[in-house]
Amino acid sequence: MALKPRRVIARITCLMLLGLTAWAGEARVCTFRLNGLDIGVDCQTGSVIRLASSATGVILDGAPESAGLLEVAYPVDSFAPMRLSTRFSTAVVAQHGKEVMIKWDKLGASRGGVGLPPGQVSAQVIIKAADDGRSVSLQCRLENKSSNPIPQVLFPDLWGLKPFAGVSQTQLRFARGVVQPFQVPFRAPDSSPPFYAENGWQEYPAGGYYNLNALRWLDYGSLRGGLSVFQKKWGTPDAPNVLTWRSEAEPMSLRLIWEHKTTLEPGETWESGEFWLTPHAGGWAKGIEAFREYVKKVSPATALPPHVRDGSGFQTIWMTLEPETDPAKVPFRFADIPRVAADASAHGINELNLWFPVKDATLPLAIHTELGSFDELLAGVRKARQFGVNVAPFISIHYLVNSCLGRYGVKPGNEDWNFHTELIPQFRPYYLNKWYGGWVDSGNKLWQQDVLDNLSDWIDRGITSVSWDQFSWNPVKDEKPDLVSLIEKVRSRARAKDPESTFSAESLMAGGFEYDGEVVDYTWDWVDYVDAGPLLNVLQAPRLNCNVEDSPLVVKKAFSEDLYLNVMPKKPDRPNGTALINEKPALAAALKQVASLRKLFLPYFTHGTHLGESILSEPPSAFVRGYQLGDKLLIIILNDHSAAEYVTVHSDLPSWFPSAASCHVKYYDGSGELLETTERECAHWYGTTRRLEPSELSFLEIETR
Repeated sequence: MALKPRRVIARITCLMLLGLTAWAGEARVCTFRLNGLDIGVDCQTGSVIRLASSATGVILDGAPESAGLLEVAYPVDSFAPMRLSTRFSTAVVAQHGKEVMIKWDKLGASRGGVGLPPGQVSAQVIIKAADDGRSVSLQCRLENKSSNPIPQVLFPDLWGLKPFAGVSQTQLRFARGVVQPFQVPFRAPDSSPPFYAENGWQEYPAGGYYNLNALRWLDYGSLRGGLSVFQKKWGTPDAPNVLTWRSEAEPMSLRLIWEHKTTLEPGETWESGEFWLTPHAGGWAKGIEAFREYVKKVSPATALPPHVRDGSGFQTIWMTLEPETDPAKVPFRFADIPRVAADASAHGINELNLWFPVKDATLPLAIHTELGSFDELLAGVRKARQFGVNVAPFISIHYLVNSCLGRYGVKPGNEDWNFHTELIPQFRPYYLNKWYGGWVDSGNKLWQQDVLDNLSDWIDRGITSVSWDQFSWNPVKDEKPDLVSLIEKVRSRARAKDPESTFSAESLMAGGFEYDGEVVDYTWDWVDYVDAGPLLNVLQAPRLNCNVEDSPLVVKKAFSEDLYLNVMPKKPDRPNGTALINEKPALAAALKQVASLRKLFLPYFTHGTHLGESILSEPPSAFVRGYQLGDKLLIIILNDHSAAEYVTVHSDLPSWFPSAASCHVKYYDGSGELLETTERECAHWYGTTRRLEPSELSFLEIETR
């Protein structure tokens, strides 16, 4: 059949502009290769309809009518859900060397026949080969030349991602966790959820340690290969959320979106910053390499106090309940600090975090007198040092009770965070308004000065370490967060008096890790074990906590992951942190074991690179984590099942040791005893443990020859 003249012209134009052009039926696809990534663009709309690499095969394969790259919300009076998107638009696509430019003079609307405001929204996306030789950069510029504001921008907006490694093995890996997007059910079996309840959508908000999306990076792939994506806007207050969508009609196709909650007023321009796409063989630890190099340049590592850097964890004790007044009813008094420190030290713990030694939500800082005097607190801190244990009191002064708010010009609030075992309910009862209060903005200058004065007074008197509740601030463009600047002053004063003083905090903020490490030595968040490998791969500070009450398995998982244990044994029907470690024999034994093992393998944790399960080329039958230190690898194997088993691990060693022919392998048991040494070829390497009992550890140390 003869081609219509218009179609002939369109094909010739794409050939002239791109040179490298492939055609797939009516799709009108312009394809090009940049740094090993094959990118297919709909020549008419400019939407991305294909991504592939030699390491992964086809990653994205979309249809022109359901493809994307850029989309914005454009609510108008005539149709509030209006969208403007590349798939409704006409684009000009041009390639110049290793750079492709896509322009839209006018982004098309999702509905026709609906009145639109005067003007248009224009956009430009530049796709180019990154200078690292392995990544591709995408950068968007959006101009609102219309009279209507734009409240939301979606970029990149990738439609048609496929489960290229299989439904169960294709993963969406975030900095603080992983999901299998094609295994997420649309609804629970035998249920009838309302359709309007986010049907098919999953949202991963940008946030701190509580959020999966804790860094501007993710990886889509498996242990065999994938695509890492990160945004080069470190330190800006606009970390994007990530959204995914699958339709019921086509469940094996995924839409992956970076959502920017920004309001683009008429006449304004929005810049996305660079998004780098890095195709890679192997697991996420290979894909994250480009991001790690970027972070090293924009965020130099901050030195941690040696005992935090090298230690296996800290202990938290709950000294009192806020409404308590009877000294006989408190779990611990200041006079108990030395015996708690001695017990902690005996189990490898060298940092003690005191919860509620001071009155909650109150300035000036005031201790709970039922715990003892300030001099007794100081004496306890000094005696703990004799056992090699640093003491950090916890304070909560961002939220203040109403009686303190007037000084800072803040209206009274009705929030309440009180807890006591004799209250019903025990936490935040509706009737206990004595402790109502509100939040003081971090930019309040008088509050900042009072915080600095109070903490400086403590430092001068001998309390040089502190733990901060709810470490958050109001983001300001092109400025360091005011709270970070304030704590820098506090830390400078504390370090001058005590070089090993610490500052810990609860990480909350979207993009918070881009600043936390400048002042925070370790986090104090309410988290159990979390898969935080990518965070640990990229960041040296702060150390990330893992709370444990009495589980030896959690202790060993956290040790293997290089998480900073927050040990909180409790008495029955009492709060966390009301018992000594020696009251929990199984916990005590596990803590002693991992403290010894950490010393044995310390350089891997403190100077090596965290590879997580990406050290492997096949999914394991147990919990496995890996570290690289120069020409050596450490593989930690933990049987996290309820039955004994032999565990086999496979690793593509040439990907970590490209020039090595043979490898020297040492096998250690869970006590750190060297059991055997072998010599093996690096190619197609695998190793099998001896029979591991439940919760038993073993280690493989591999060195190139």
